[in-house]
Amino acid sequence: MESRALARSLAPLPEESLPGFLLRLAYRLERSPARIGVLCGLSSMHRRLPADYLLTLPPQLADAFAETTRLSSAEVQSLTLAGSGLTSTYAPLGTTRLDQGGNHAAARRRWAINLSSRFCPRCLAGDGSPVQTALGGAWKLRWHLPVVFACLKHSKLLSSKCSHCNNPPNRPPGSERAGLLMQRAAPGLHPTQCRHPLQGRFSTAAGTNRCCGTRLDQPPCNSPVMPPEDLGRVLALQLRIDQHLFPASSQPTEKDPHFFLDLVAVAHLIKFSWPVGARQIRSAHLSSLIDGHATAIARQLDHPVGPGPRPSSPWPAPDDPAQCAALLAAADELLSHRHEGDGELRDRVQPLARVTFERLTPNLAAGFRRMEFSPVLARALARKINGFYHAGGHRSSKLRAPSRECLFGVEHVPALLPSSWLNTHFIELRDRIGPTTDWNTRHLRRAASLKLVEMAAGGTWSECAETLGTPWTTTQQSLKILKRVLGSTESRAAFDRAVEKVARALDSEANRIDYANRRHALSAWHLPDAAWSELCVGFKTFKGASTSPSPTAATAMLWAQVTQGDYLHSPALNALRHTGQDTTPVVATVNQILQAAHRRRGEKARLADRLEHYASRLALACDQSHSSQLVATPHIGEQGT
Repeated sequence: MESRALARSLAPLPEESLPGFLLRLAYRLERSPARIGVLCGLSSMHRRLPADYLLTLPPQLADAFAETTRLSSAEVQSLTLAGSGLTSTYAPLGTTRLDQGGNHAAARRRWAINLSSRFCPRCLAGDGSPVQTALGGAWKLRWHLPVVFACLKHSKLLSSKCSHCNNPPNRPPGSERAGLLMQRAAPGLHPTQCRHPLQGRFSTAAGTNRCCGTRLDQPPCNSPVMPPEDLGRVLALQLRIDQHLFPASSQPTEKDPHFFLDLVAVAHLIKFSWPVGARQIRSAHLSSLIDGHATAIARQLDHPVGPGPRPSSPWPAPDDPAQCAALLAAADELLSHRHEGDGELRDRVQPLARVTFERLTPNLAAGFRRMEFSPVLARALARKINGFYHAGGHRSSKLRAPSRECLFGVEHVPALLPSSWLNTHFIELRDRIGPTTDWNTRHLRRAASLKLVEMAAGGTWSECAETLGTPWTTTQQSLKILKRVLGSTESRAAFDRAVEKVARALDSEANRIDYANRRHALSAWHLPDAAWSELCVGFKTFKGASTSPSPTAATAMLWAQVTQGDYLHSPALNALRHTGQDTTPVVATVNQILQAAHRRRGEKARLADRLEHYASRLALACDQSHSSQLVATPHIGEQGT
């Protein structure tokens, strides 16, 4: 049907929502909201007003609505959450859709939106202007967000229910699908009147349930009073929330993309673990408000019901603004300790996390793990065993959070911590644990590299090992030996401090070595025959026995020296394993050369010197080129003779 401009229209009020605008326009034109929806092109089948119009209007419908109501396109879009900019500042709204009833339930679980708006009675009463005196003030878009619980203009908590029928103003009873407006076909109701149907009493004229009709712009009598100190605390939090929701029009605030994600995640932790977190809440009144919401949820989780009606979801925000304010204030108080360091936040979060995951069913626990939050909170939440992220259980993005803010990347971490780094930064640890064998030292170097990868990129120890190309079984053995070598809590703390020193040194390094590039460049490289011949010039005792130096052994050693990796995991040895060949002779040869280098005598010691010189030239070639075009025969010169 071709749209036609209405005889009269209205100018949208600041922050007015689309359902609120339709209520005011319908009352002014003495029509039902459903009829106005049809005239404006928003409704066709059964005069439905879909809930997803609150988020955004399709361009074609927005144009028709603008033409009919004589508004600009910008004015029409400003009536929606997307057009107002709230979908870009309130992270839970970013990927929300409301085109189906199930999506509405999912949006409530994610704290993205409440279709039934909270409200401030004094704001609904208007500002005293003729139009607002007649039609009421704006139903504000922000009131649809679960994190908006107070009106800063009037320094009051919002209301969520009618004072007469005690029902939300726009939540249909029973199984009726939620829409943009409830009782949309009922005409003659003031925009501030409660539209909730009174069950069992029918209007003979319209055949629809008679509405409550109580004016919501009148402050309720005997409303609960919050102590001034607690009210000041939640109003201060609401101010900070508003500054994040409306950064352009509010006081300057530091942009934090994880502000709302962390706030909601910690609110869930407090709720699911209740009453474990009660001792962290300073106010008895706020604690009692949380108790009124969380106790039933904790009881439901501890004692799941059998067959029958499904219990209500534990995820949505509390309907009561006071309970919601108390829960968010407690979450904000806990998160305030993140500025004191990761350790302080972890000490406060871990008890809640343990109880939460013990109490939640697998499906609910997986739902929490799929949530997004900041790396700081992720580090505090991640379970650790012997200082590393726990490798078992549900893999999730939160375990990928770096355990430290690093300037270096995983590409700057070798598979084995260089001996020079170990000698420089592990002095305190070595003094504490005493002498170690070369084999134990190798495991210590491997574990330190794993920790550096965890710092830079996160992940479980097995994922860190995969990043470095270290086999899972080898890594597991190293961690077992590390646990035995360190022994005490004090030694493990000394290990953490030593690795932190290495991390700080890497952060301050101007020219870091890209070990990942070296590993990639040498992944298919083998020492050329001509280079091997030059390396062996002047040696008369290499008789070609099974343990005599060979190009394969030299290739494995050169790879290990250039990449600071374990020669046992070099591509040369892996290639032998892949073809089913025995690696024992090559391993024995490498060990003999290494032992000779340690004793500093014999032709094998001289060969080790030449290999070291060759490795330095090969490393330079890797660093200067990101391709596989490496030097074939670096000149040995006098240093390697």
